[in-house]
Amino acid sequence: MASSYVNAGKSVAVYTMDHRGTGRSAPLSCAEDNIPYSPNTTLKCLTNIKTKYGAVAPAAFSVTSAASDLAYIITNEQSTNDVFVYGLSYGTYLVERLMHLAPEGVKGYILDSVQSEQFYITKDAPYYSNWDRDVGGTVDTFLSYCDNDKFCASKVGPKSKTYIQGLYARLDKKSATASSKCADVIRSMLPEYATNPSWLVNNFLYTMLRDYNKRNLIPAYLYRLNRCNAADQAVVANMVMILTNSTENLLMTTLDGFPKSLFNVSGTGNVSKVSTLTGEGRSNVVYKAIVLSEIWELPSPSAAQMTKWFESAMMGAMNPLEQRENVLDNCIYLGGKDTPCKNYAVAYDSGFTYARDAYWNKTAAIPAGASVLMFTGYLDPATPPKYAKDEYATMAGTTKKLIEFPYAPHVIVGQSPTDGGVDCGGAILASFLAAKGDVTLVKDACVANVLKMNFTTVLDSKFAAALFGTDVDVYGPGAAGPNPALEAPASGPTTAPGGANPSGPQSTASPIMTLPRLALGLLAIAASSSV
Repeated sequence: MASSYVNAGKSVAVYTMDHRGTGRSAPLSCAEDNIPYSPNTTLKCLTNIKTKYGAVAPAAFSVTSAASDLAYIITNEQSTNDVFVYGLSYGTYLVERLMHLAPEGVKGYILDSVQSEQFYITKDAPYYSNWDRDVGGTVDTFLSYCDNDKFCASKVGPKSKTYIQGLYARLDKKSATASSKCADVIRSMLPEYATNPSWLVNNFLYTMLRDYNKRNLIPAYLYRLNRCNAADQAVVANMVMILTNSTENLLMTTLDGFPKSLFNVSGTGNVSKVSTLTGEGRSNVVYKAIVLSEIWELPSPSAAQMTKWFESAMMGAMNPLEQRENVLDNCIYLGGKDTPCKNYAVAYDSGFTYARDAYWNKTAAIPAGASVLMFTGYLDPATPPKYAKDEYATMAGTTKKLIEFPYAPHVIVGQSPTDGGVDCGGAILASFLAAKGDVTLVKDACVANVLKMNFTTVLDSKFAAALFGTDVDVYGPGAAGPNPALEAPASGPTTAPGGANPSGPQSTASPIMTLPRLALGLLAIAASSSV
């Protein structure tokens, strides 16, 4: 948003808004360090919250409640200005709810990486429970770019998907191959992955795919995992250490991968970063209440189905070994009213969700006098393009524009650099503001100049050095290993017997947290100065 202020020639006032229950508002939280996990801790916390706020507590922190806060601020504090509202990721869902409320004075809505509103029964719907099913399409797009790149194809192509499938099968086979030595590194450091060491690799690749500056290192990691000489085994050990030391939540939008200049842009013509927020400002309680009330398929998909999606994605977020506690936690919020809940000996209470209101499962229409600008990236593993296209197609009104970025990840503004050094998403946003929301005047020619995938240039030197021990020759010395594509299972990856145990024991020191959480949206209001 700081860059948007600068790009607009400081002709706008920018306000960043915290979702009710998060950030600088009164936080709604339970113990975020509930390790080893205890369901009683969650139950006690939610009971205390309802004692404080009453039985209506979940609804008080709903999407519609938060959107009503925004509508009030716009109506009462910005009535003399033209207002533009920007939301990213989950923030787009909040902005869409604001469109349903249609406060006067909003000239334009910007949806960056779109969480759509139609939860279909007969075709794919944007439920968080189906996350890895949708990741698979983004992975296919990424791998197609690799297969069509001469350098990348020479390393893991020209059929990189089959290469990964064969490599995973080899890792899990426990046979005497070079790759099995790397699998043994994982097994020795993390015994819980004894049956499926490929699951850890699968999860790790997702952390790279979602990061603009790390994703082009995926082929190098696969290449070294396959060859697995002594130096490559050290790389695998580095991967485990990186994951073990991470507190990252894979379904959460973070600032990782964003150019640092966007958040520290002091200097002539720019603004300085100012923050009074201490702590991460997120609320798992608000997240769970909203997601399980509105954006989670019920009954929940089975553990077997979610494992299949994870394995098929090959770069998945919802590691089966991490899901047992998440399912139990979900059951507490749902008051035990879900199919898997009967598997747990827990005394559920009334839960912590709210009833879906009249706005749920309906695409907002464009309010009178307003317009909508949408951004989507083909390499977005969190909010894939198909949902942005569906939101655009089902949104009543003509004053709208959807701009697609073939090489952009999740969140376009700040992550769509051009060969001229301009951030295309930011430039288009500035154009939209300058045009006062007239989508016919938006200048989007820069999309053609957005940098394509580059598999030879290291963009994150610090990460490369931590993983590969160098940021120069990330492929390392030695000839390539045997092509694992020859060993790929005909039907794709499958779970070894005993692999997923939805009700079995869980490690209390998970190497990476995959609890499905998403940042509750960086939401900004840009109000044009009065003239």
